[in-house]
Amino acid sequence: MSLYKTDEGFSSTADPARDFLEFWKNYFEQTAIQTKILFETMQGGKPLDQLQNQALASLSQNLDDFMRTPAFLEVLKQSLKRMVELKKMQDQMSQAVSEQTGLPLTADVRGVFERVNSAEQTIMKQLAMLDDRLKAIEKLLSSGPTEKQQKRKRATTRDSGDDAPSDPAD
Repeated sequence: MSLYKTDEGFSSTADPARDFLEFWKNYFEQTAIQTKILFETMQGGKPLDQLQNQALASLSQNLDDFMRTPAFLEVLKQSLKRMVELKKMQDQMSQAVSEQTGLPLTADVRGVFERVNSAEQTIMKQLAMLDDRLKAIEKLLSSGPTEKQQKRKRATTRDSGDDAPSDPAD
């Protein structure tokens, strides 16, 4: 009995999943056999670390050579060009949808944010100026009346004729 069940009208040779699994099963079996043969013949040969470094260096050199070929560079160029075109199309589509639905775009929200931020900075500067003026006024009031202010006070109280000791203005 087979591991794979097939329908009466469906041939097992037409099953792509089975073919795929069979291919990789054979690949790994043959790789295991080749590795076993390699290790058996390497008795007394180079150390395993040297072989690994040599294999990685070779792989690195082959990949580098491959990535510098004109064919690979052309495919990479075309791929990047398509990605840029796709991004432009996506931006155009989102712009059209935004216009039709009335939803804001990121650029719209960013503009509003910048305006609000600018207004906030202006308000904060005005509040700082008002705070400085208030501190100056409080300092002036806490330092007590100056000579000029005392003379004015005396002059106004003498003119009115009201020098009562209970007057809080004195």
